[in-house]
Amino acid sequence: MFRSLCLVIVSALLLICFPVTAYCHAAGDKLELAWDFLAPTAKTRDLDTVSMHIFDKISATKNRSVYRGITITRVRGNILPKDETQRLDSSAFGIGPVYMVRNERCHSGKLTAAVDMSGGFIIYNKRFPAGGEHYNFMWRIGPQFIYRFSPDSSVNVGYMFMHVSNGLHQNQNPSYNAHGITFSFVTKF
Repeated sequence: MFRSLCLVIVSALLLICFPVTAYCHAAGDKLELAWDFLAPTAKTRDLDTVSMHIFDKISATKNRSVYRGITITRVRGNILPKDETQRLDSSAFGIGPVYMVRNERCHSGKLTAAVDMSGGFIIYNKRFPAGGEHYNFMWRIGPQFIYRFSPDSSVNVGYMFMHVSNGLHQNQNPSYNAHGITFSFVTKF
């Protein structure tokens, strides 16, 4: 487990640090820090999720941007497995590399509406959710409203839907879905 966690951390740092040849203009010196506050969508999953995402834009066209980064997530709560009556503790901490695509539409002065879609590979400190594996895939999608203070700084607020799953057979894949608000800040560091 320790080797797997080290491999994910090193991979995430390499994804963030190594330059990528972009075939279109991108502002690589701005970082986006995003936080999600998500609640479960099913009664059998009493899991509250708080995640921090650090994104770096690697390419951009007129309305679409691609980002790479790292996600750090903390989940607290429990789940009720199928055909069982006792809830199992599923609190965990995870980290891993992530990619995001942002489609921006409806520009109105300093305000922009967008849709963010991201996916990443997350390694957790224990089997997550209870009965699952140490690794999962995290998929997120949702609308964003972006307010640009200046060409280099903006604040984003939105709604996010998230699915976490390890992709295995259903008996070994206690996946869960969550939804909630997301907040991010973009600036040059």
